Amino acid sequence: MEYSGAGAGIVGCPDCGTRQRLPAAVRSTVVRCITCDGTLERTQGRSLSASLACSLAIVLLLVPANLSMFLRTDALGVSRSSHLGSAASAMLTEGWPWLALVVFLFVVLFPIVRFGLLTAVLGLLELGRVEPWMGRAFRWSNRLETWAMPEVFLLGLAVAYARLTDSIAVRVGPGAVTFIAAGVLALVVRATLDKAAVWARIAPDAEVADPAHAIECQDCDLLLPAHHEGRGCPRCAAPVRHRKPQSISRTIALTSAALLLYIPANLYPLATLPINYKPTKYTVLEGVIDLAQAGLWDLAILVFCASFLIPFLKLVGLTWCVVSVLRRSDRHLVAKARTYRVVEEIGRWSMVDPFVIGAFVPVMNYNALIYGRAEAASVPFTAVVVLTIISAKTFDPRLMWDAARRRV
Repeated sequence: MEYSGAGAGIVGCPDCGTRQRLPAAVRSTVVRCITCDGTLERTQGRSLSASLACSLAIVLLLVPANLSMFLRTDALGVSRSSHLGSAASAMLTEGWPWLALVVFLFVVLFPIVRFGLLTAVLGLLELGRVEPWMGRAFRWSNRLETWAMPEVFLLGLAVAYARLTDSIAVRVGPGAVTFIAAGVLALVVRATLDKAAVWARIAPDAEVADPAHAIECQDCDLLLPAHHEGRGCPRCAAPVRHRKPQSISRTIALTSAALLLYIPANLYPLATLPINYKPTKYTVLEGVIDLAQAGLWDLAILVFCASFLIPFLKLVGLTWCVVSVLRRSDRHLVAKARTYRVVEEIGRWSMVDPFVIGAFVPVMNYNALIYGRAEAASVPFTAVVVLTIISAKTFDPRLMWDAARRRV
């Protein structure tokens, strides 16, 4: 381990483990790691007041989003309408319990919990108050950032709307309008939230006598003496480990399972939709082709990237990083660290197709010719997305640099 520079405090890079001093706080700055070029601190465009306002607005908007009519379709003089939670209940009724659970958690429950916790923490900090439970609450809010997906569901809703309007009349209800607003604000929160500033206000960083041999909490980045190994972090209560336990074996197992499921996820039909009043099954790539043939090139490109390209790149990227550790490679470490950061960030956007199914299934149950439902590939496809997200979480990128040092 090494550290350099002089300034406010020493931090450990979460991507390579290098110890280094952060410069004194300056507005509109981005501080990068001297070893792997990862972002250590970003104050540019960050505002806790803006994050609080948007998070509170999201919590308020989610109430009518869940209670009001979401979508309505009309065909042959008959109407069908849905609520946000209708996707999970419709899939459960049709015999897809795991798909129903995923949609309910990622679209209905987790957004409420994440932004509820975030609003509580930021609100108390705005009032100048710090409570003992705030570290745990903010930690769980950050962990749910990956799994609360209102903004991803927006893309799925747009694709579902484009596909449905080719066959039947579709009306966007007040629930969908408020949910769209909540999804847009969720993107604003991700862009404006300064997590380091929040952690510093919950509990300031403390000086460590021997920073070269200290360990850092992977949840709140607090640097601690080495004897804290295995104990709870005094700031966020997360277990503190020198490295993520069983990182390589877990990542290999999860990535291998995702790779096996990737084949049926792309070979079998993903869903059925009525195209010109004829039930039509489509795979992931066939869905992209349908959008392109309808002239919706922008959505076709987005769906191709999110549903086909990103899962493939995640599998390749994670495999490259794991092999680097196993071979103790010291080549292209910066590129591998960047690849890992991209894989971890973009993985959630592959949930677009399951969310497309969730959006149209509740409003497409008319008759033998006009109906929509999930098909055989929907479960393995969703499993690929979930497994690769978890795999990225279990992998510890610092192991690549540890392995390279052991080679020397």
